[in-house]
Formats: sequence, structure tokens, C-alpha cells
Amino acid sequence: MSDRRVDRVERPRDEGMYVSRIGEDKKEKQKYSQLPADKDKKLLLATFFSYLKKMFDTFSPSKKIAGNVVDIHGMIEHLRAFKNSLEKLGKQDLSNSSEYATELSDRWSLILDDFDTVEIMRRKEAKKTTDFREMMDAIKNYPPESEHRFGYYLLQHAGKDWLPFPFIEILEKLHRDHLENEKSSTLTQWFSLIDQVIENLKQGLPFKV
Repeated sequence: MSDRRVDRVERPRDEGMYVSRIGEDKKEKQKYSQLPADKDKKLLLATFFSYLKKMFDTFSPSKKIAGNVVDIHGMIEHLRAFKNSLEKLGKQDLSNSSEYATELSDRWSLILDDFDTVEIMRRKEAKKTTDFREMMDAIKNYPPESEHRFGYYLLQHAGKDWLPFPFIEILEKLHRDHLENEKSSTLTQWFSLIDQVIENLKQGLPFKV
């Protein structure tokens, strides 16, 4: 957890593009005004689990277990959403899209919070958090030779008001490498790590998701 806190430093004045929020806010309103069917289903499912947690908190003597089940399900959905965002980058060069950068940053922030929760839930089972930590380290420390890496810009919410050129270059490199050699690309390696974390989390659920 200390790694995450250390990352929260004052953002330097990286050169980049400053983003107008007027157009972005309009896009956000349009995006959520007509949700596709699959997003409707996910929203309904999330609502169901929220009510399920409240019900267990009120009536069940095992409310801690019920709460953990709901938390784990949410973590799995966050990981799947982040992987989906990375898959879009593999197929299309989105390096200059402030909206896409914001999406990545927001979803990464949720995963950081989830890791904190996992460490608390499984503090007596350190081995179960190893894959989660490995996945996070691989993503946030890319590329290893850079002063400010992928995780730094994600944590600084690149894309909301500012899209720095180093971050654009990282996204472009990830996309290009995936196109040139998909099987061994950095994105493919991340997909595998994310899938492994999801499988580990599923072991804590009494049902398939």
C-alpha cells in the first residue's frame, strides 16, 4: 500500500495538450443518456448486488462474509472493465484521445482501491495477493526505462484536463507493439496477468461469474 501513497506527488509541468472540458462534459452526458444493452445489464447486476449486501447486513449473522462476496464481485468487474479498455487500445490507436485516457485513469483508480481492500481482507494469506501485486507492478512500471511511467500518468488522471506527450507516446507504443506482434506484446502479457488475478478472486465466490 505504501507504493501507492508514494506515487501521489505533485504533478510536474509536463508538456502536453490541455483539454477543454465543455466538449468532454457533453460527451459524458450523451454517453450515459443512452446506455447500450450490455451496460444496462451490468448496471442492473451491480444494483442487485448492492441491495444483496444491504439485505445481508440487516438480516444475516454472516454479514461480513456476504459483504466480502459483494466486494470481490465488484473487483472482478473492475478488472474486466480495465482489461476491456486495454483491448480497445490494442485494436485502435487511441493515444490522442483525452476521453480514452480519462477512462483508463478512472478504471485504474478503482483497481488501486480494490488492491487495498484485498490486502485487508487477506492479510493472513499473503500469497493470495501476490498475483494482484505482480499485475499492478507490471502495468504501473511500464516502460521501465522512463522517469514517469504508465502508472504515474494514470494516477495523475491524465486526460481530464491535460494529456502529456510522454503519456501519448506510451499509449502509441503499446498499440504499435501489439499490432506488430500480438502474441508476445506487452498488452497480451497484461491480459494474462489480469486474467490470473480474476481467477484467484473467483475462488472466493460461492457462484460463477
